[in-house]
Amino acid sequence: MVIGSLKRLELIRNNPEFKNNLWKIVNAIQSGLKKQGFNLGKTESPVTPVFFQGSVSQGTNVLLDLRENYDIFTSIVVYPVVPKGTIMLRIIPTAVHTLEQVERTIKAFSEVAQKLKEGAYDSDEIVNKFVAS
Repeated sequence: MVIGSLKRLELIRNNPEFKNNLWKIVNAIQSGLKKQGFNLGKTESPVTPVFFQGSVSQGTNVLLDLRENYDIFTSIVVYPVVPKGTIMLRIIPTAVHTLEQVERTIKAFSEVAQKLKEGAYDSDEIVNKFVAS
């Protein structure tokens, strides 16, 4: 594990373009999401929180929809880490993501936010589909 960490540090030190590309991707996704009206809280790292209002069940449905139908992996954070009624999805962009993937992600988040607003995630139908499989 230590050898792997040292190797990664060496790669970063010897290839500044990795860090530069990471921040290009991070800035693109964060500014794009903010432009679409998303609340990202105060983040100063590549890990990008995206806050929604909703229940744990709705958040789980959003998470599954993003993963299964948009090929976007996020992690979910719920109460007690965030207030009740708040869903936080965390996006972790990397230096190997592309601007095309960033645009696709922003579009997907806009679509699921609209679905959440319209009540598409109010039932347990999506969760049950995956629990049954």
